[in-house]
Amino acid sequence: MLVGSLHKALRGVGLALVLAVTPVLAGAGQAGDAELGRRLYWDGIGADGKPVTGVTQGDVEISGAQFSCVNCHRPSGFGTSEGGNYVPPIMGQVLFDKKRLDRNRIFKDLYQEVQPPNFWARVRQPRMRPAYDEVLLARALREGVDAAGHDFDPIMPRYKLSSADVANLAAFLETLSADIDPGVDGRDIHFATVIGPDADPAEAEAMLRTLNLYFEWMNRDTEGDTKNPTFSPNYRSNFVSAYRYWNLHVWRLEGAPETWRAQLEAKYAEQPVFASVSGLVKGPWDEIGKFCDDKRMPCIFPNTELPTPGEGRYGYSVFFNRGIPLEAEALAIHLGDQENPPARVVQLHGAGPQGKRPAAAFAETMEMVLEKTEVESVEYLGAKGLRAALARHADAEALVIWPQDVDEAVKVLAEIGPKAAMITLPSSSKDSAVAAFSPDMIARTKLIWPYDKPGSYHPRKYRIRGWMHTRRLDVTHPRIQLQTYYALTMIEFGLMHAINDFYRDYVLEIIEHEAENELNPGTHPELGLGPGQRFASKGAFIAELAPDERVGYRVVSDWIVP
Repeated sequence: MLVGSLHKALRGVGLALVLAVTPVLAGAGQAGDAELGRRLYWDGIGADGKPVTGVTQGDVEISGAQFSCVNCHRPSGFGTSEGGNYVPPIMGQVLFDKKRLDRNRIFKDLYQEVQPPNFWARVRQPRMRPAYDEVLLARALREGVDAAGHDFDPIMPRYKLSSADVANLAAFLETLSADIDPGVDGRDIHFATVIGPDADPAEAEAMLRTLNLYFEWMNRDTEGDTKNPTFSPNYRSNFVSAYRYWNLHVWRLEGAPETWRAQLEAKYAEQPVFASVSGLVKGPWDEIGKFCDDKRMPCIFPNTELPTPGEGRYGYSVFFNRGIPLEAEALAIHLGDQENPPARVVQLHGAGPQGKRPAAAFAETMEMVLEKTEVESVEYLGAKGLRAALARHADAEALVIWPQDVDEAVKVLAEIGPKAAMITLPSSSKDSAVAAFSPDMIARTKLIWPYDKPGSYHPRKYRIRGWMHTRRLDVTHPRIQLQTYYALTMIEFGLMHAINDFYRDYVLEIIEHEAENELNPGTHPELGLGPGQRFASKGAFIAELAPDERVGYRVVSDWIVP
């Protein structure tokens, strides 16, 4: 369905803009090096290996990556809009052809969000221009004059570029968004969802039920519209060429993470997909994330405790938050804010990544916020190792535990009943701890809670639940299912705005902007991305166990953003 449904609210993309390429010293006629052009486009590095320079706003000097092309024209080359400024597309297929009136291409710019009158006037201008060549491109980059002789906006930098730089950039732009990406044909668009071998079967089933119902809903809409192509001569019928049937491929992984890459390659070879949507992997996303990056394939909001670390414009996976390392940092900051922080903290952590990564993040943050607090880190292996560690440290003033296996750790803690004044566990331990701990332990146990408070109001949440209930979808795992719905919404809206420009980078750029709109399903206080941002929720609460509450916990701190 218009790869989404255009009868649903269309919003748009907005990003920090500015055109970036760089003025030239001259010429044309020489063969360009597309790889050097890519470096110029992304990093602002010229053919001589030095940062290019120029000016913007008439006299503001700029250099290198500070104003590289990608910052405004984006990885896709489709440009953007923000703050009343319009940045046009500059891919070779557009730049090196004469300008044409393309209603579909400007649809999202006209109907995405509130814009000032000067923006609307700019987008609606029917001003035509001839095709660029290297000479005209050189003039545009150096003097800020377009192919028809009109001046660019002052915000567009005027760069100092050599003729080699212009030729290299032109060669790269010819390759930019030149071919429709894999996973799309004339009828269908293919998606995957990845399920790890460590995924809880009940959670995986709840996620798949949500995915399948959403795909069925989308395809029914597509079928109805495409079978009636004259249903709206002035609106949706103009976009029939963009409609695709959604096909879901469930990629179940087996074995150790080091074997996943080969499995993913085999599944992708059998049927390339345009993007991965949602997914469920308890352990590290690293191997899957590297596969997504290498394929330049968006992986949209998987459910995982250990997202790929770091943010940046080269990453193709976007996550809800940074997982348990975020929880660890939020706990350290919370302790640092206490009037009487503990003088000594013992953290016990499992030997795998679910234990080691948050333990490292906690120790590093504690060193910054509480230099005088001693943090002792003890690694343990399995239930036997945890029992031995607790035997030595049960009386610690503050006990922080990062289990490799949460249910196993809670069971051991309940058996031993450590006497520490404060016991802290990750959010995933909430249900098992409420069920297993004695009233005395419950009173001394805290959780880090990276989700929203119970009872918070999110209008979208009620609409989504209504959608689920009217379709008789059992909501057995609310957070997983709401997050899955949100991931589906993001890919739907991304494709809706892209219309029939099926380019992965472009859709991902739209999602970066769309995430901050009022589409929050109620799982987190706020969700929002921006250019190069890969974690939509940035903080966590501290909570206490509360068996008397329906949800089993009570938030006791402000929102903490490390």
